[in-house]
Formats: sequence, C-alpha cells, structure tokens
Amino acid sequence: MNKVLPDPPLDPAKDRAAFNRAIDHYLPSQGFHNVNDDLSFEDALLYTASLLDSASATALDCGELLDNPGRAKILAVWHLLEIAKTTVDRSL
Repeated sequence: MNKVLPDPPLDPAKDRAAFNRAIDHYLPSQGFHNVNDDLSFEDALLYTASLLDSASATALDCGELLDNPGRAKILAVWHLLEIAKTTVDRSL
C-alpha cells in the first residue's frame, strides 16, 4: 500500500521533551528516603554503619556468584564498602 502522506520528520528535541515529561510525571520529585531532622550525629553514624554492612554483605554474596571480569568489579566495590565501613566504625 502506498502512503498518500509521508511520515513526519523526526524531531529529537520533541522526543527528548516528551521523555522528560514522562520521567517528571512518574518519578517522585523528592528522594525516596527522608532523614529525620532530630537524628543525632551518633545515630546517623550507626545507621550508616548498618547500611554499609548490608551493602558489603550483598556485594560479597554477588561477587561469589559471578565470573571474571564481573566478579573482580563487584569485589572491588565490596573492598571500597569495607573501607568505608571501617572508617565509620572507627569514628564511633
């Protein structure tokens, strides 16, 4: 079948604008996590240490399941998490 009218030319700016509108509509404008204003510095460090511990355990478990080079990357992330965790633990 022959088209009487051809497809309109592509406009990347229009496509980008539509994409941005969709993202703005479906994703929240604020973060998913709010920090209590009354949270003490020590409690914040304890919470951070707990988060780092969970992230470290998750990275180590994932690293053991992968082959190189993915395994090396995940274990590098695990090592960085352990350094951060040690620093936070020492500050407590």
